[in-house]
Amino acid sequence: MIKSQMQVSQTEVVAENGVVAGGHPLEAEAGVRVMQEGGNAIDALVASAFVGFVVEPESCGIGGYGRLSIYLAETKTFVTIDHYVRAPLQSRPDMFELDTETPWHYYGHPKTKGLQAERGYLSPAVPGAVAGLHEAHSRFGKLPWEQVLAPAIEIAKAGVPVSWRLSLTIGTMIDQLNQFPQLAHFLLQNGRAPNFKNAWANGHKLDTTDLANTLQLIAEKGPAGFYEGAIAAAIEKKIKAGGGILTAADLAAYQPKILHEKPCRYRNSHYISAYDQVAYEVLNILDRFDLKQYGPNSLEFRHLVAEALGHGFIDNKVHYGDPDYVQSPVAGLTSRAFANSRNIRLDQAAPRPIQPADPWPYETEVLKPDIISNSPTLGRNSGTSQMVTADKAGNFCALITSISSAFGSLVMVPGTGIILNNSMQNFDPRPEHPNGIQPGKMPIFAAPSLVATQDGQAIFAGAGSGGYRIMTGVLHAFLHHIDFDMPIQDAIDAPRVHCQGQETAVDSRIPVEIQQKLAEMGHQVEVTFETPGSNYYGRIAGIHRDLKTGLLHAGSGPAWTTSTAGF
Repeated sequence: MIKSQMQVSQTEVVAENGVVAGGHPLEAEAGVRVMQEGGNAIDALVASAFVGFVVEPESCGIGGYGRLSIYLAETKTFVTIDHYVRAPLQSRPDMFELDTETPWHYYGHPKTKGLQAERGYLSPAVPGAVAGLHEAHSRFGKLPWEQVLAPAIEIAKAGVPVSWRLSLTIGTMIDQLNQFPQLAHFLLQNGRAPNFKNAWANGHKLDTTDLANTLQLIAEKGPAGFYEGAIAAAIEKKIKAGGGILTAADLAAYQPKILHEKPCRYRNSHYISAYDQVAYEVLNILDRFDLKQYGPNSLEFRHLVAEALGHGFIDNKVHYGDPDYVQSPVAGLTSRAFANSRNIRLDQAAPRPIQPADPWPYETEVLKPDIISNSPTLGRNSGTSQMVTADKAGNFCALITSISSAFGSLVMVPGTGIILNNSMQNFDPRPEHPNGIQPGKMPIFAAPSLVATQDGQAIFAGAGSGGYRIMTGVLHAFLHHIDFDMPIQDAIDAPRVHCQGQETAVDSRIPVEIQQKLAEMGHQVEVTFETPGSNYYGRIAGIHRDLKTGLLHAGSGPAWTTSTAGF
């Protein structure tokens, strides 16, 4: 049987001075605007992110967090700004009762009884978005902080037109939203999902006046406008009223991690992943194989990528924990020798589920990052977005920013416009696990913000949204570009596979004969058909710089939920 396939793509943006790719047109426009005003790629990234916090409330926000990779052209250095959540001071390893009757979490661990870690007042962890982006700007930006936040404040004052994606997300969550009146009042129109603009309706706007006022306070006071004073007090009051544990003291103590990662090599490129060990292991495995000889549409390529992803996810889900708090072999997981020890066969898939290996023998100080600043506190998702930026000077940035699930915890703080994350679900609720809960600890991330160079010049940046499918999307875009010389938009649009150690999700555009051969090799094949709203393979934004011409190329996909711009 021959079936038709949906093929929708962006037009690749090619520009000389600067490019931005993200999850919404207004994000891309804001980034270009601040570069035209004299800003650099870091200014553009921060401006795009804060606009995202306004126009994508289902995906990201100042109540969330992120991972940011930067390449600084002048000093030829990589910097990671890890502004992930931290567990509150009053959190405990055993604070959640395990739900033993439902399937495990998408994140690879048990769910909690009553979904207490997944939504509601116990689910928010300490947000890092404002602190992390301010840290990036204060160290590496050019324009005044207030100027960089101006586009977001202007949009928030005007109100946010409801997109079809936002309307769809709201419509699928009405029963959940009605359990949280503050958020329901903000999002619903007479108890129903708001209309988006089309041929039959003008569409609704969200009233984001409260958020505009909060952003204005942050513009004037910096992080103190969020982590101290009236905003912090309002967050504590709302959480305490619902029986939660996040406090103003948690907010005041928050600090991001700032790292000089030692870049890893893939082919003739060097890259960082914002300290994501899964990406390092996957690329270390694939670097053993000459993928170019097989081709992007080959059985061998599909098989090897699925195997590398499956092994990388399993090893990290078993062994990774925040190294500031637990003994965790983070350098061993990054080690090329450890990746080489994984027995990846060309003719056969590993038995499912894939079993973890032991990275401890490969643990070495040589691979650990240099800490620039790290002051830990004492203490399928729609909920993520992505932005990548580059400027003419050669600075590249890649950001993944999130509130975890769609609309995060579903807790909205009155008078502030803030929707808090639900990232306590990202910890493993089993006290004995390396990724278990401890006050001040960061959970596992497993989604790369990837920046790569060749000969000391940035050539690639990629980031994504969509839970652990971010890994698949970003790494496929990188592999398609580096191994097969695909233009950046083609590299993003090409079909993908995904594996976390059990089933192998296969894009329906991959030929049936390849699907069948993968199954014969031992893959548990699940064919998925990508349509608007499905998000099986994530949203991806990518940038490439042509070292011969100096031109910047930007792409993003799927076309229906992303945008690019340049000048």
